[in-house]
Amino acid sequence: MHSEHTPSKKKNVAKKRFESNVLIVADTRVNYWAPDVSDAFERFGAACYIAALEPERLEERWFEYRHGYMNLAPDEPAIQRIRDQVNKAAPRLILFLDPFAMTSAFFKAIQRDLKKKATLAAWFSDCRRTSWKGIQCFDHVFYSDSSMQESLQKVRPGEDRKMKYLPLAVNERRFAPSGVDSRESKIIFAGSVTESRLKTLNRLRLRGVPVIWEGPKTTNWWTKLKSKNLDSNTLTRLYQEYAVVLDLPRRPKNLNGLNFRVFEVAACQNLMLTKWVPDLELQFDPYEELVVYRDWDEVPLVYRSLKYDPYRAEEIAMKARKRVLGHHTYSHRIQTMIEALGQKAC
Repeated sequence: MHSEHTPSKKKNVAKKRFESNVLIVADTRVNYWAPDVSDAFERFGAACYIAALEPERLEERWFEYRHGYMNLAPDEPAIQRIRDQVNKAAPRLILFLDPFAMTSAFFKAIQRDLKKKATLAAWFSDCRRTSWKGIQCFDHVFYSDSSMQESLQKVRPGEDRKMKYLPLAVNERRFAPSGVDSRESKIIFAGSVTESRLKTLNRLRLRGVPVIWEGPKTTNWWTKLKSKNLDSNTLTRLYQEYAVVLDLPRRPKNLNGLNFRVFEVAACQNLMLTKWVPDLELQFDPYEELVVYRDWDEVPLVYRSLKYDPYRAEEIAMKARKRVLGHHTYSHRIQTMIEALGQKAC
């Protein structure tokens, strides 16, 4: 059911146009990739708008704090805000990024004033939220982790044509080599430092691995409150200042799939050391374009081998960037999405 391409094939972005209005609905606090998706749609001729799905009033924030998601009942103020943006954009396609807790009443409410019903699509960046019944309301569902296939088939049996494997991607304009003269001989992890990740990083240090980390700490509520997310400029710099970038996938957020970091580091033309997952070989050529470990005990050995062969490390990084530019930009993903949607949304 899921097939993006095999690493040996070349996939070019076609010049097919998509001259329709598109509205992206996303919680931009976490779905920071919404502007990248919007930019890619506009490259294909679409007029794209973003509706930020975020609480504004105190009672909305309190509900989200207690339940873990926004109150999207049809009579809530948030629905009116979204409906206003829907009416303004008059979209033929409404794309939801990582949606949750939405019902058929929600979709009817936000499209109440449209003269023609929009096509509804969802794109999931992780596999935690695909089992709720509201997912049946989408005309098309795109998922970035192959492990989602089973849960999707349970809630939408017999609808394989409306569900498609669509991996994550990178904005190649935002993440690109900046011409660093030299890299520090250390491994860096750049991302959210959870308690489990901190244990792993400290364990690697005890094994003699020169690893450092940067990013918001979520080990307790106080550090989480004080910490700030790393912006793309900071990430681009960190990805290139050090010899190796370490990837620590988070379960159950990622089971089989690749996270954004893998594509971002490759686009910056640096060496990525990532854990092997089933989807990896669908997107890259392991050991030729990425360095892979299957167990934590392998990390010190892999790092030492890279340290003594810097030319090989640079060759791997160059191949990874070539792979990303040829297959894994948002333009490639939106082209795939347009083809899956067919002419109905055009």
